[in-house]
Amino acid sequence: MSAASPPGYWGTVRLLLASARRRQSGRSKRQQQLLSQRSDGKGTDWSGLGLLIGLIISVVIHGFAAGSVFVAVTAGQRAEAELHGHMVVSEEFLEQVQEADQTSFASPQVRSDSLAEAIGDEAARIARDQRSEDEKEIAAKLRARVAAPGSNGLVLAESAEPGLTPQGLSQPIPALLGSLLVLLWLVTLVCQGEGLELDIQRRRHPMWEWLFSHPVQPGAVFLAEMIAPLAANPTYWAGPLFVGALLGLTYDVLLGLIGAVVIGIPLTIAAGCLGKALEISAVLRLSPRTRGGVIGVISWFGFVGMVGPIVGAATIDWLVGHFAGTLAIAARVPAPLLALLLGFDGAGGRSFLRAIAFGWFLAAAMLGFAVWLSVRALRNGLSGAFAAETLSTGPARQTRFGREPLFRKEVLWFLRDRSAIVQTILIPLTVAGYNLFQLRGALSLAAQSWNLLAGAAITLGTYMLWVLGPKSLVSEGSALWIALTWPQGIESVLKAKAWLWSLIATLLVAVVLLLGCALFPQDWWKIALVGVGWYLFARSMAEKAVTLVTVVSESGEAQSIPSGRRWAAQLGMLTFAIGICTQVWSLAIVGIVYSWVTAAAMWENFRARLPYLYDPWSEKLPPPPTLMHAMIAVSAMLELSSVIAAFVAGIGGRENLPLAMAVGYSASAVLVSMVTARVLEDRGMNPAAAWLWSPPPAQAVHMFVAPWETLWNLMRHHGRAMAEGLVLGLLLGGFAWAYIHILAMFPPFAHDIAATHAQWAANPSLRFSYAIIAILCAPFAEEYLFRGLLYRALDRQWGGWKAVLAAAAFFAIYHPPIAWLPVGLLGALNCVMFKRTGRLAPAVVLHMAYNTVVVLTGS
Repeated sequence: MSAASPPGYWGTVRLLLASARRRQSGRSKRQQQLLSQRSDGKGTDWSGLGLLIGLIISVVIHGFAAGSVFVAVTAGQRAEAELHGHMVVSEEFLEQVQEADQTSFASPQVRSDSLAEAIGDEAARIARDQRSEDEKEIAAKLRARVAAPGSNGLVLAESAEPGLTPQGLSQPIPALLGSLLVLLWLVTLVCQGEGLELDIQRRRHPMWEWLFSHPVQPGAVFLAEMIAPLAANPTYWAGPLFVGALLGLTYDVLLGLIGAVVIGIPLTIAAGCLGKALEISAVLRLSPRTRGGVIGVISWFGFVGMVGPIVGAATIDWLVGHFAGTLAIAARVPAPLLALLLGFDGAGGRSFLRAIAFGWFLAAAMLGFAVWLSVRALRNGLSGAFAAETLSTGPARQTRFGREPLFRKEVLWFLRDRSAIVQTILIPLTVAGYNLFQLRGALSLAAQSWNLLAGAAITLGTYMLWVLGPKSLVSEGSALWIALTWPQGIESVLKAKAWLWSLIATLLVAVVLLLGCALFPQDWWKIALVGVGWYLFARSMAEKAVTLVTVVSESGEAQSIPSGRRWAAQLGMLTFAIGICTQVWSLAIVGIVYSWVTAAAMWENFRARLPYLYDPWSEKLPPPPTLMHAMIAVSAMLELSSVIAAFVAGIGGRENLPLAMAVGYSASAVLVSMVTARVLEDRGMNPAAAWLWSPPPAQAVHMFVAPWETLWNLMRHHGRAMAEGLVLGLLLGGFAWAYIHILAMFPPFAHDIAATHAQWAANPSLRFSYAIIAILCAPFAEEYLFRGLLYRALDRQWGGWKAVLAAAAFFAIYHPPIAWLPVGLLGALNCVMFKRTGRLAPAVVLHMAYNTVVVLTGS
């Protein structure tokens, strides 16, 4: 039996191209599977229509690209007219001005006043067409034109904007803009490759490996490898439409269609081959770390170039209008690319045959360079050379960055692994930039006030941290888990990563804040305070993001993050930015405190989960009570009290609102405390444990007796601590009374304090209702939740004064901002007393004494 003969030249090419197409189809299906996995199986399966949808999107993008060239050229022509002292107006407005010019006895001011309505309408039209917010500035320019030279300084769009004509491209700015966009289109095609490959950890297996195992012709393998992107990527299939659209706008539809085939197809093929040549060179001639970064940057640029026409179509008019002077300087360098592609000559003539000749010449030059680059890489690479001709013999570079080895490790990873630039900088910046483009209307308002600009900077930094965290963890792949064998452990490594992420995001925020200082120098100190607040907020946000780490499989795919964990990490994420935008500083402080406590809660759960990342079925929950238990219980108590108060007020009428608030808070405090105790008991926590700092004995009684014990036992065993709590509460209440009276001397606070006193005097039942809440209910419920649960968990996490200050701050933010100082001192004192005495009862007495003084004195 004779062996089958090997495939011929073109048979080999067809087989390899079919393999490339199947490989791309497989990647698309895998992406759909990952999307479905992230959405818990609720994602729509578009795999059947993927090819058609991709082709339609490509057609739209290339159409936008051609439209962007036309818009840029006309915008440049308008800029040229304005630089020569003219303004482009509509025909209707020009006729109105010419009629006013014929009234010779009217003065320039009278003539300008008579055209006030027309000037306003024309300014609105120009601002709308140019997507400009400077309507008043445009109206002022029109008014000056009409008052001084009349209609002599005004030109029609038809004469100032000839479009894609030899006359129009003879001007420097339109030629420069059009040529730059054509060059951008070519570079975008070159960077497309076989698809959008941002997974730079994937190993690439080029087709020339067939040469080592199959008796096929090397020329066929080389040809198939070069044109594989054209077979796999639908972006190239619609590429010729760009050239066809430009030629259609210049000549006619028929010649545009012919040009798409005769010129567009060769240019598209040449661009695809050049992109493959760059990939071949990167794979064969660069080290693995640099290779991933280079391929990632090429792919990133291909993605940005595809999105660029959509962004450009909406912003070109504005950019050209604001930077016309700079463009005029840059346009001194000749830029004939667009004119040559359209067949124009320097004498004002045009020829379709000349366009064909230049298109073929450009395609041949790109193909020749691609073949030369590929052959050079293949000869050197397959002959044994790799990444460098000689080994470096110089001394190794040392990076000195502090004394912490983990910080140096992160800096070295960032400097040595070029793919880190793509994962941690380019991708988050691209996503953030696209979202900023979507919110460009809001950003135009942000530039008008310092607080909105600072809020936009905070939002950008927060989004960077939210995207940067998971991307950075995935970029290291399985190498991240080598740290499981290190002496300091994976927890220290992840903490160091959080520090690096916060540093990167802080640099971006600092740039925007410095811009704000330049735009609003009178508010520099407020912007500086925002910077300090961001420094405190960023680290907590980064530490929350790092807890989303998941195990990476052997194929390099990260496990999906549970939605509940994602939602928990988002708690307080935008509160800080909203507080800055609205200048509600108390809300900004709440955002910082809440973010830090949430970060501590997530790390508490993460530490318990960390040893079981590779064995999630054996995962054990952290011992109760946890920070998350306390935070949920506090939030539930406040929400439930509001619901009950609204229900009682709805039944009894608005005049009984104070009584309804007292009933709502009292009922919610009892219910939430009982439910929380029952939940914690189901998780193995003795109900009396929350009222005792040390674990209670096994024979401890139930919580409904043990928390308060008996008055006799409390006084006999802890009488001194109870007396200390009483005295400290009375002293702290006196401090609060003095503090409020001092604040009343300052105008910003005097009005609110006087209004509160007047409300208490007008409604005696209000004081009684607050007495019920503050003296009889709040001390027991709040001490149980904020000290018995929250502070205990924080002390396990942080310990020392950091836990005391965090618990006190979290307790204070649930009270009116004017009372934060005395309430924070109350929280800190009760934390210290609880831990020192080992009982929560003295803290309850201190709390009751403080609230009694505050209610009785009206503070």
